[in-house]
Amino acid sequence: MLKLSYSPYTLQLLHPFTIATNTRNSTPIVLVQIKYENLIGYGEASMPPYLGESHESVLRFLAKVNLAKYDLPFDLAGILTEIDKIETGNTAAKAAIDIALHDLVGKILNTPWHKIIEAAPEKMPETSMTIGIDSIEMIKKKVAEANDFKVLKIKLGHENDKKIIEAIREVTDKPICVDVNQGWSNKEFALEMIQWLNEKNVLFIEQPLPKEMLGETAA
Repeated sequence: MLKLSYSPYTLQLLHPFTIATNTRNSTPIVLVQIKYENLIGYGEASMPPYLGESHESVLRFLAKVNLAKYDLPFDLAGILTEIDKIETGNTAAKAAIDIALHDLVGKILNTPWHKIIEAAPEKMPETSMTIGIDSIEMIKKKVAEANDFKVLKIKLGHENDKKIIEAIREVTDKPICVDVNQGWSNKEFALEMIQWLNEKNVLFIEQPLPKEMLGETAA
């Protein structure tokens, strides 16, 4: 049968991480382990503060999960559907179990998941490194620290947005993804920025407008 265990931790960040709406120096996580015989699948629940989850909420939800009733982890859809029905929300906790189950299945089959789902690794998107809003000097330092990544994800939504991108372009021509975290409140300004960013080898812009501005975003 499957055995679930979990432990809370707090990740201390190398640099303060700033987005359009807040700054944090750490991130609470819960490490989830699902054991089958001598194999363990690992998953992580990460709780950035703006999502409204915490160590307490994740631990409370995980205490309600009974994986001991399952002999094997292969019915992923069935197991995860039952877990989802335990309680609404709790997406971080549910994601951690999801990840751990997939990790465990891959280890039992001794097969990487790209082979299980018949996906070509060379066609998969590159993993990006996220760089938070900061001073121009620190932005350049963070770009250097992300040298091993082929794509950068840049947080914007600040009065220095253009200066941040220009500083990055002084030191690298790598493709950029931009995440504004709802930091632009004017549709016309957002469109102007999108056009400008397009000229800076930006692949896409995420969450440019507040979530309440659905009509403006669609238009």
